[in-house]
Amino acid sequence: MLSKFLGCMLSAALGDALGASFHHPSERALRYTDDTAMMIALAEAILECEGKLDPRRLAWRFVEAYEREPWRGYGPGPPRIFRLIRRGEGPLELDKRLYPGGSLGNGGAMRIAPVGLFYHDDPNMLRKAVEISCKPTHNHPLGVEGALIEAAAVAMAVELEPEGRVDPSYFTDRLLSFASSEVYERKLKLIPELLKMDAPRRLVAEKLGRSVEAYNSVPTAIYCYLRHQDPLASIRYAASLGGDRDTIACMAGAIAGAHRGVEPIPEDYLNRLEGRERIEELAEKLYRLKSSLRS
Repeated sequence: MLSKFLGCMLSAALGDALGASFHHPSERALRYTDDTAMMIALAEAILECEGKLDPRRLAWRFVEAYEREPWRGYGPGPPRIFRLIRRGEGPLELDKRLYPGGSLGNGGAMRIAPVGLFYHDDPNMLRKAVEISCKPTHNHPLGVEGALIEAAAVAMAVELEPEGRVDPSYFTDRLLSFASSEVYERKLKLIPELLKMDAPRRLVAEKLGRSVEAYNSVPTAIYCYLRHQDPLASIRYAASLGGDRDTIACMAGAIAGAHRGVEPIPEDYLNRLEGRERIEELAEKLYRLKSSLRS
């Protein structure tokens, strides 16, 4: 189980970094973006609250992470939200001031791996934790739903045998219980069909999406994972699709790492990954906290 916690978070960060550096593969250091910065902040908040997430404390974690490193590649929405929080106008659901109904982007899903890991054995707590984790920045129902489906995919992958393969139809059928909108239901049902026909990348991108909306990236990440069921192979395929490649690769890597654990990830890539030691430390602390609460 510790290997799965490590594999999930390291693969998420690796997918983020490889996706971001896709056009510069010769760069020695693999630097992550806002996806991993916010994942780290979320993991820290879970630890700080001893497993009981507080959305206000989480919001300030995000603000602090952004202010330390505003150059991480944040989209236009979160920095505006963080500035509103700093001015005392928050800290929750401020995205509804910027977008009708809130943000439906994949920002809630891209950082959700620690929630999928920590609450993998309790679907009710998983749902609550996802909703809390989205409160500071992504409150549109489609944004929250995307984060829930990604977290559920991570949670399901944690329970899989590391050496085995999962049937895509079985996996997506289980995920359908977390879907409530037509767009997610349709795309989840389409994944096994695309896998059976070995669909070309162009068709995968056309049918599932590759852009920043959660419904145009979360199903794609699940497809990338199910196609290869290996961290590095899933990440590489996700990055090859183009579009929001760092986030899709981050989400695909999180699921694959939760399934396979840390062992299949090449050491050379981990040695080049920025923040490896910090991410490993957080994954180990999450695992220990989870174990202590279960005992």
